Amino acid sequence: RACLDWSVRRSHLAGTLGAAILDKILLEKWARREKDSRAVVFSPLGKQAFERVFLA
Repeated sequence: RACLDWSVRRSHLAGTLGAAILDKILLEKWARREKDSRAVVFSPLGKQAFERVFLA
């Protein structure tokens, strides 16, 4: 489901699907969580892999 992030006023994916995608991203080490933040930082290879899997 779509969810409006109040801090940046942008929509993001939430719920079960959002959690499953995040789990996959972290499991594959495509990205890491930013310390003391909700942010996720992608590596260059992780960005390419994400685009190949989810945007192809």
